[in-house]
Amino acid sequence: MKTNILDDSIYIFHGKQLKEHINANDFNNTKTQFVCIHSPEELADSPNCLFIFDSELLETASFTQWSKYLWNSITISEQHLGLNTDLLLPSNFPKLETIKLLGFACQQLRIKQQYSVTNNLLSFEHKRITQLNEIGIALSNEKNLGVLLKKILHESQNLSDCDAVSLYLVDKRDEDAPKLIFKLSFNDTLDFQLDEFSLPLNNHSIAGYAALNNQEVNINDAYNILETKPFQFDSSVDEEMNYRTISILAVPITNHENKVIGVLQFINRKSQRDIKLTTAEITKQYVIPFDSGICHLLCALASQAAISIENAVLLESINNLFEGFVQASVTAIEQRDPTTSGHSFRVADLTTALATRMPNSDHHDYRQMTYSDSEIREIRYASLLHDFGKVGVREHVLIKEKKLPENRLELLQYRFELEKERLKRKALEQELHLIHQQSPVEIIHQVQQELKLKIEQLEQYFQSILEANEPTILHDGNFAHLVTLKDHPFDELSGHPGFLISDNDFLALSVTKGTLTDTERKEIQSHVVHTLKFLDQIPWTADLSNIPNIAAAHHEKLNGEGYPYGLTAENISIPSRMMAICDIYDALVAKDRPYKSALHFDRALDIIQTEANHGLLDKELVKVFINEEVYKITTHKNYTPSMNTSEPLKQNHICNVDLHNH
Repeated sequence: MKTNILDDSIYIFHGKQLKEHINANDFNNTKTQFVCIHSPEELADSPNCLFIFDSELLETASFTQWSKYLWNSITISEQHLGLNTDLLLPSNFPKLETIKLLGFACQQLRIKQQYSVTNNLLSFEHKRITQLNEIGIALSNEKNLGVLLKKILHESQNLSDCDAVSLYLVDKRDEDAPKLIFKLSFNDTLDFQLDEFSLPLNNHSIAGYAALNNQEVNINDAYNILETKPFQFDSSVDEEMNYRTISILAVPITNHENKVIGVLQFINRKSQRDIKLTTAEITKQYVIPFDSGICHLLCALASQAAISIENAVLLESINNLFEGFVQASVTAIEQRDPTTSGHSFRVADLTTALATRMPNSDHHDYRQMTYSDSEIREIRYASLLHDFGKVGVREHVLIKEKKLPENRLELLQYRFELEKERLKRKALEQELHLIHQQSPVEIIHQVQQELKLKIEQLEQYFQSILEANEPTILHDGNFAHLVTLKDHPFDELSGHPGFLISDNDFLALSVTKGTLTDTERKEIQSHVVHTLKFLDQIPWTADLSNIPNIAAAHHEKLNGEGYPYGLTAENISIPSRMMAICDIYDALVAKDRPYKSALHFDRALDIIQTEANHGLLDKELVKVFINEEVYKITTHKNYTPSMNTSEPLKQNHICNVDLHNH
């Protein structure tokens, strides 16, 4: 009786006793192999098999020794041996029963093999799906568009086990001439990078066909594409690089509106991922087609990539919108106060540079501070907007160049000239009266001398006003002139008695530093409160929520002598402390302030160091600012208004992403 066992080869390992009773000819399957063995070592690296114990084999080695090599087998033993095996052979090996039992054992082995294959396939699919999910999570977490596109290529190459992968993006901004932009490629074998280029969006290229028809293109042999196809493979790169392309898969990337935004093109899927296709023979041996399973996974990956790309583009659009708002706001502020043009941009550059140098601090706590890109962005925006509250300060106070308000000096000059004319008229009247009285010439001459002295005194008074009006530290003598001048009578045009200069004029001219009176200084200082109020109105995202508080504390001092709230060190954040240093430094060295001369950077650094020594500024931050030469970063940059307003923003369109900067 003959029994069909398996379609594939089955190896039956046994001792000499079984060979005397049965052999492969008793089975209707030429793939059944009977192998007589004598020691356990002969089973090393054996395939799935049946192993039959008999007493002779147990004499050569113990069951334990044999079992080391039987983990992938079905084990059979003679009934009388009493071993713990899968099946038992009848005593004395009756041929018919033995054949039936072996047939059953082979069926069991077949089932075991099928289970193993199925389980391996399921494990493989589970691994692929898990990998796909992990890729989806990784892509969704990436916000930088340039990095995202590279990550899409890298992950898709790993998922597909292909030698090369390329990314094309669809550009339809010119409706009359839509294009396909080659952005990037990875290749395991070739160490080169193609520059970005564009080609017409049509059916003549494989990627173009996939994009235009929203259809995947799967090619088993790139050099044997049917002539009836509208596209053919461009072999120029192969020829130039001594490469051989065989299998190709082009998968369109479609967005939520089912519009194609790009194409992933995979080349030369490999049976072993780490193999490099350096020769035609290796390529032919290891390159395999893209089967339906991997195509399905790569299409799923393309869908995930589309979502991630759209989210990244949307996020960049939002960021660009906000960047534009910030730049426009700063430009508007600085146009309102041209004397500080470029100040906010310089402070932002200085503060962010200082933040990045924190790990170089000698202070242990500060050395541990490493700011993320998001935190640096928050610090930068806070620095750019730190003077935003100036929109709430009256313009004549904001741009006050001299101590007297605009046009007030001209009015005072008119009053002085009027007073001179009055004195001259009065002197002439006296002279005429004396002439009519035939008074001596000496008396008339005395009137003229008195007039000259009074005129000279008025001119001295006005000169002292001119000197006092300049934003410098005054000498005591000038103050004396102002005190005397303050009491000089002057009849108003209305006829009411008054004084040549008003109390407000006297207060303004008596300012010992700068140009602002105490009232005006408080109004200027209020810009910080306005900054906080205005910035608090903006619905910041969580990663930018500290901007108002950072910006509003840049005039606070560690010892509580700052404004507007007199905060002390424990209530002033590190970013605000950084900004305070950078704000003071830029104000000292700025060349565009009409009320003061620009200081040399050495002198400015000395002043900052002195402030730190007196407990006003953070000593450790000042040390980093100086030692790391942070102050130099603005030295050779142009901060003209045109630069501030026309600085190009990042482009929102995905095709404009420069991958070389990521």
